[in-house]
Amino acid sequence: MFTQIANILFQEVIKTYHIMDDPYQPFTNPYNKDSQLLEHLLYRKCWIDTVQWHYEDIIRDPNIDPVAALDLKRKIDASNQDRTDMVEYIDSYFLEKYKDVEVQSNATINTESPAWGVDRLSILALKVYHMNEEATRKD
Repeated sequence: MFTQIANILFQEVIKTYHIMDDPYQPFTNPYNKDSQLLEHLLYRKCWIDTVQWHYEDIIRDPNIDPVAALDLKRKIDASNQDRTDMVEYIDSYFLEKYKDVEVQSNATINTESPAWGVDRLSILALKVYHMNEEATRKD
């Protein structure tokens, strides 16, 4: 159930981003932070990942102006911090949601944290989108 919701939201973000396909476009979160906190956090998380994906495409241009590259490198660093902050917010959400659940004695840790697992889902949604773009392009 959670994974379905996350994947639907991630696809929504990626589709919305690619309408303008510009990492400098304004960000608007359609999900209310007070009444739809999880959706709000997931939407923001994937938006950060999507913008950063495109920043990294730009910085790989071998002809990029060095001054522009330095500015973009700083944007990527700030984006990485935003990404980490969002992971922490999402982990806080899960911690609050499941604070009264008793951990079973045989429970194992299978990922860094739930939110880093969400991070991987967001990045995988971007990979699927861009692989499809490459696989179906006409040239």
